[in-house]
Amino acid sequence: MARSFHPVIVAIIFVKAVGFGPLAGILTLTVYSVGFVGKLLAEAIEEIDRGQLEAIVSTGAGFAKTVLYGVFPQVLPRLVGLSIYQTDSNLRASAIVGIAGAGGIGNTLSSAFRRFDYDFAFAILLVIIGLILVSEAVSGRIRSRLT
Repeated sequence: MARSFHPVIVAIIFVKAVGFGPLAGILTLTVYSVGFVGKLLAEAIEEIDRGQLEAIVSTGAGFAKTVLYGVFPQVLPRLVGLSIYQTDSNLRASAIVGIAGAGGIGNTLSSAFRRFDYDFAFAILLVIIGLILVSEAVSGRIRSRLT
């Protein structure tokens, strides 16, 4: 359900529910992220090596230890990759969600366009692009260290 709607639609719903401002944006991105990451993480868990789980269970390990030592190590690289990807995606989506009234830099950008203050709008766009480029560089370094 959480992945069924575009973040702008979810933002409009939260703006209506909690009013204009960053809380609506936070709620929007949280709901959207949980749905997306949850689906992909569930698929990653379904694809783990069952042999490793059987070996851990055969030693007499309980459910918690089976998850901690059998599932988590196999899923951790995928979880880190999904987290990095979703953080990048949320950075981009935050500007769009802000235009819908959910606060943040997107709201400031929308205000600049409404005032016909194109110099300020251009500066905001440059900041957004800069943040995305820095985020990509950081995520690239993290990915290279994990592999």
